[in-house]
Order: sequence, then structure tokens, then C-alpha cells
Amino acid sequence: MKLVVLGATGRTGRLVVEQALAAGHTVTALVRSPEKLTIRNSGLRMVAGRATDAADVAQALEGADAVLSTLGGNGSVIADSTRAIVDAAHQTGVRRVIVLSSFFVERDRLGAVSRLLTGLAMGSVIKDKTAGEKLLRQSDLDWTIIYASLLKEGPDSGSVRVLPEGAKRRISDGISRSDVAKWMVEAATTSQLNHRSVGITAGTAIKENVSLGGRT
Repeated sequence: MKLVVLGATGRTGRLVVEQALAAGHTVTALVRSPEKLTIRNSGLRMVAGRATDAADVAQALEGADAVLSTLGGNGSVIADSTRAIVDAAHQTGVRRVIVLSSFFVERDRLGAVSRLLTGLAMGSVIKDKTAGEKLLRQSDLDWTIIYASLLKEGPDSGSVRVLPEGAKRRISDGISRSDVAKWMVEAATTSQLNHRSVGITAGTAIKENVSLGGRT
């Protein structure tokens, strides 16, 4: 597949690029500063631009099959980039969109103390991510929003658990960035997760009937 990665110079985004290339996909990375992405591979193309600019995103999306975003930041970065993604996708005909979010945005899955703590610490980020995700859900694109547990450094363990609907989150739960990156790439290749929000964490088994890369 031809995949576009937004946020490719970030800690998780770099791993998404690496995992996608390792899986045999071709990758286009839209980055503001190409020199910051040190990966060198014949299957990697870099486009200089901003993820919040629909024209730049459209340039990266030309001929692509799917776009994966690991963007983060302050202010209205997520809402603005999501708006650009939706506009660019309509211009180029790309339908598949995979977005990495975080467990603290799923407020109804958190206990009272966790809601209070994350709300105080991450209030503006939660507001921005929520606004962006609303735009994506209201679009006609084939989107998947991934709510990952606390991101940790470490190798790919090959062990990702999809949380059942309504399952509560523990703020202490975590998952490696490498596992998240690999799971995102696999999710981009299937239509099973279209129009779904999926909570993932580290684990030994996937709880739902979703097959990704041979894991069930």
C-alpha cells in the first residue's frame, strides 16, 4: 500500500514510518523539517509542508491509499490538521484515515480521580483532540481513531489488547510506542475498523473478533 504519515518526526511517528517500510509499504512523510527525519529508504518519500495546511496535505496524499496521523501539540493543532486532512482527502479521493489519540480523551472510561487529574493536566489537549475527532466522525471518510494507553519506550512485543466496549481504563496501563506503530499500520490495511474508535493497551490477547496481522 501507499501510506502517508503525518507526525513522522515524532517518537511514535518515526516508528510508524519504520514499521510501514518493514512491512513492504511505500511511505510519504509530510514534515515541516525534512532534515529531522533521518530514515533513509528507497520506499520513503518526504514532502516538506505543514499538516495544518490542506494544500500541503493534498500534495502528500496524491496517489495514496491511506493516511496515518500521530500528530500531537498544543493549541488547535489536532483540530486544524484534521480539518486539513478531511479537505485534502476529498480533493485526492483518499478515504482511509487512521488517527492516534490517547486514553485520557475517552473520559467515560476513566475513574473519577483519573478524570480529575487528566482534566487538570491535559485540559487544553483534551479539548483540541475532541474537536478534531468530532470533525473526523462527521466526515464521510473511512476513519479509525485509536485510543492508546500511556505510551512507553520499548521494543515491539507483538502483544496488543483491544479493550471491549465500555471497559474502564487505569491511568497506570501502558503500551509501547512500537506496538502502537505496528498496530496502526496493520489497521490501515483492513476495512474491519472503518468508522470505529478502538481502545488498545498492552496485553496477551485481543478481546474482540478483530484480526490484524494474524493476531486474534
